[in-house]
Amino acid sequence: MSPPRTPKRRRTKDTEKPVVSPYFSMVNTSPVVSPYRFSAAPHDGEKPSPCPPLRDLENEVDEDNDPDEYDEKITQDPLFLFHFRTLFDLYQRLYAAKPIMIQESVADDPWKLLVAVTLLNKTAGKLAVPVFYTIMKQWPTPWALSQAPHSILVDLLHPLGCYDIRANRLTCLSSAYLLDPPCVTDLRPTNIPITVPNAHLHSPETQRSRYPPTPISHLPGTGPYALDSYRIFCIQESDEWKHVMPSDKELVRFLRWKWAMYERKLWLPDIGVVRNVRENDLRELINDLHSPHNFISKEARYLLPYTM
Repeated sequence: MSPPRTPKRRRTKDTEKPVVSPYFSMVNTSPVVSPYRFSAAPHDGEKPSPCPPLRDLENEVDEDNDPDEYDEKITQDPLFLFHFRTLFDLYQRLYAAKPIMIQESVADDPWKLLVAVTLLNKTAGKLAVPVFYTIMKQWPTPWALSQAPHSILVDLLHPLGCYDIRANRLTCLSSAYLLDPPCVTDLRPTNIPITVPNAHLHSPETQRSRYPPTPISHLPGTGPYALDSYRIFCIQESDEWKHVMPSDKELVRFLRWKWAMYERKLWLPDIGVVRNVRENDLRELINDLHSPHNFISKEARYLLPYTM
């Protein structure tokens, strides 16, 4: 008995149709037609159909995500309206509670700012500001103040205390300002030691450092209060005020107000920016601004992690 053989495959004629298995379907070989650019190729004897116009997908409005409809819905939400009106009222009160600083009114003239901070150093503003305007009226320029009679200047400065030292400082400051006026791009080294907070956000430890270079560091009588005031109010081309960490309580109050008003941030002295400002933060800041002697103590600053 011969072994079984595999039957030979019979050649099909061209007229015969191929056998289609019921388990498989024919592959669709029709051309893929894009609704955005091309039309299908015409068959024999048919006219080509015109291409549909291109759809502008960038300017096409999604009916499900219409921004105008979303804005209209959210503006009718009672909860949104309540919070919006609350914040609007708080920021109106915050703007009205802005600290009045003499440095801001003379920020366009650095010499006048330096004269003002010389009088304000360790002196109440209600005593120093009237004397400042009197000096500006009699000697309105650096050259005029450098030539002011010492005795007359001492008489004007007598209510402020340290009148002899202040008179000499004002004349020396005006003379040095004439000889070497400050320039924003010409930074001078500062030899004033300062204490800066540790790298850890809430660590009470500090480290010694030197005040950064400023354009007025070479002028006589420019201490930390004068340098901080100049950087906050006079340098308007950049965000220099954001890098100032003053120790004077009036400058601290002004920076807390400015950070909350313009940047919507909670800023604290010796720490810096903590987080975005909240409604409770705005209320506390408004109360602090209405109470000039109520400012955050060093002990309260390190309790911040427990109140966030």
